[in-house]
Amino acid sequence: MRRNPVIHIGFHKTGTSWFQSALYPLVRSHRLADRDLVRSIFMGGDAFNFDALEARRILEEGSRGKPVLICEEDLSGTLHIGAASTYIAKVLAGRLRESFADAHIVIFVRAQHDAAASWYAQYVREGGTASPRRYFFPDEYLFPGRNMPFKIARFDFSQLDFLGLIEEYDRLFGRARVHVFAYEELASDPSRVLAGLRDIGLDFPEEVPMTRVNAAYRKRLILLARASALFTGRSVVNKRTIFHLPFWFKGRLRLLNFLDRSRLFGARIQAADVLDAETKAWISHRFSASNHSLQERMGIDLQGFGYPLVPIENDLRPPRRPGWVRWTRK
Repeated sequence: MRRNPVIHIGFHKTGTSWFQSALYPLVRSHRLADRDLVRSIFMGGDAFNFDALEARRILEEGSRGKPVLICEEDLSGTLHIGAASTYIAKVLAGRLRESFADAHIVIFVRAQHDAAASWYAQYVREGGTASPRRYFFPDEYLFPGRNMPFKIARFDFSQLDFLGLIEEYDRLFGRARVHVFAYEELASDPSRVLAGLRDIGLDFPEEVPMTRVNAAYRKRLILLARASALFTGRSVVNKRTIFHLPFWFKGRLRLLNFLDRSRLFGARIQAADVLDAETKAWISHRFSASNHSLQERMGIDLQGFGYPLVPIENDLRPPRRPGWVRWTRK
């Protein structure tokens, strides 16, 4: 059979670390491209200088006669930079189309409540210090980019509205070559997901390791992780720093990873540990309509996997702080 290039674009926090480290290195039909090389080719330089033919030549040269296999979640956008990420993702989709018009596209989505909690946990791992409310709704606080959303990096829920980017890939590559899976499928029935990947031409052993990679910290470790990040300026922008202690960022990660092995710090962080009732209701309201279309696009029961599909209120607004507290932003 003729095998086409395969490009797995994420989204973030949908198991891409497992694919990169456990599954795709076992693929016999394709050769996995180096992530640093992929990022330098498609995300290096500026928006106005890109050579699609040269990009394909370099990647095919590295694949040594096999079709190219790319797995890079930053192709779906960049964590923690808000709506600007959606512009980046759209430009990158065009670059991929110019370079690999014959590719199959693999996309994984995740229920937005769990995805939001996982993004917050990743933010804390990367040195974030904000509370969940301050991270999810920065406009309610003293924030430099409140009136200019592209001025400074921040979270924005548009990054979890998966349907828009999926439809862009459908338009560019054709719906038949855009394959969308639910992260929850991978957890509950990996055989179905793996069969779908084999259907697009990936050849790998029947037995693959299903070990968890890059798991969120345990819930009692989150406060310690936030507090320890006050002494490093890395690696997220939306944070507070008392002073930057050289070499502490890596030392902090080693310490937290060591402590994370102990069950004394509780279970892995879940959406219920991060989202209060008001935030959870707003997320349900925000994504119910697009998830209906996403469910039709994928042909599976997303509601059964925890995706919000039932609207709450037509005029539900994002959670707000009391007026007198919001005044302190001035």
